[in-house]
Amino acid sequence: MTNSTQAVADELPVDFASLRYLNETAIREHALDCSRKFRCNKFTRVGQDFIDEVNADVERIVRELRGRFPTLHDAVEPTENTSCATGLFRDKLMREMNRLIARIIQNAVQRQPSCGKTLRRTR
Repeated sequence: MTNSTQAVADELPVDFASLRYLNETAIREHALDCSRKFRCNKFTRVGQDFIDEVNADVERIVRELRGRFPTLHDAVEPTENTSCATGLFRDKLMREMNRLIARIIQNAVQRQPSCGKTLRRTR
């Protein structure tokens, strides 16, 4: 993302449906891998509604993190050139978020009813 695109994305409400934050190809691959491991290779396709459910679950988690530490006054954001997190922390956070998303996908696969060939929304 360019700096101007990043600035716009940071000011928008959390909305994973309007901007592409998650790798849908990787979500599909992981879901089918989980299907092979836990569902006897039953599912061969991943529906868009499954992807939408994963996006919604990740968006909910980000919203929960944002709302976890409210301030008494208007929030003071760091300046554009200031980052409170080191590169090492961002790398660690990325690995942990990737693991979290993988667990969300696995749980969605395991909640699937046993009929059909396409992984669909479960709620």
